[in-house]
Amino acid sequence: SAATTLLPLRFTDLEDPSYNPSLPSNGNITYATGMKSFHAVLNNGTIIHGVGVFREAYDIVGLGWLWNWTVDIPWLGNVADLFYGVFARYRTDITRGSSVRELIRRYEEERGVKQQQDEGGEGKGEEEVSASCQRCQEKVAVSFMAE
Repeated sequence: SAATTLLPLRFTDLEDPSYNPSLPSNGNITYATGMKSFHAVLNNGTIIHGVGVFREAYDIVGLGWLWNWTVDIPWLGNVADLFYGVFARYRTDITRGSSVRELIRRYEEERGVKQQQDEGGEGKGEEEVSASCQRCQEKVAVSFMAE
């Protein structure tokens, strides 16, 4: 939309039924990947994640100095990355009452049921969903993307 092009940041709802990870603006970031850590897709297609997303987003809105210490003092940047990793792992336990892993499992289960209904066929079996979730665990997350 016209309003979106005026904003330096575009936030993406991964749970929106119309979310399509294969769009270039979404950088092939799946629900599972996006839920595990903040990701951003820059205009040039570069994907960043974790503390780097906060640094970039704050810089875009003129507040980059708030996160510059994560680059200027490398050991503090490493500490920030460590704390962010813990935060990312447990944030949904606090904010939504469910683990990231559980949210991914439910999302994939619901998508499997919807796909089954849409196709009029069989949905994913429990073993297949479980295997799919295991693959998700190996990926890293899109809560918002910078344009």
